Amino acid sequence: MARTKPGEQRRSELLDAAESIVLRSGIESLTVDDVTTAAGVAKGTFYLHFGNKYELVTALRNRYVNRFVLRQRDESREGVGVDRIERWVQVGIEEYLRDVRLHDVLFHHASRPDPSASNPSVDALAELIGEAGVGAPDPHATAVVLYCAMHGVADHIVHAPDQRERMLAEVSRLCRALVGGAGG
Repeated sequence: MARTKPGEQRRSELLDAAESIVLRSGIESLTVDDVTTAAGVAKGTFYLHFGNKYELVTALRNRYVNRFVLRQRDESREGVGVDRIERWVQVGIEEYLRDVRLHDVLFHHASRPDPSASNPSVDALAELIGEAGVGAPDPHATAVVLYCAMHGVADHIVHAPDQRERMLAEVSRLCRALVGGAGG
């Protein structure tokens, strides 16, 4: 029986352990010792995958965003034109609401992501807008506006869940107004 696990599996276990800890206690109290104990690995194993706690937090953020965007891409493959983009936004809201606590712990923290780094979610939406052939004159700017609308609607629903259907309908209307031209 093998005593070691593949590197990606160990890395995933470390991320799972860290995610559990930050959900329970926040990023401020996250320690390498707690992560290695929770993952059942030696400290050296941690340092094979991450240089420090901040690299781990960055990896947690990246994993969250990658899962988020993957689900949006998968769900938006159905349909054509503006329907794809509208689905992307709707699924983004659903994903945010499904995991709002993890999102907030990871992204509303003092060690915010590098502001000069690109936003994979916006980049993926801009690419989708281009692929959908909807005739948006500036796909990236349109993606930024829709991304902000998606987050705003999701945040509003968290605070006013009784307005969910109304907000979802309005973000769909906005989506169609912005990109509903040639492809919609």
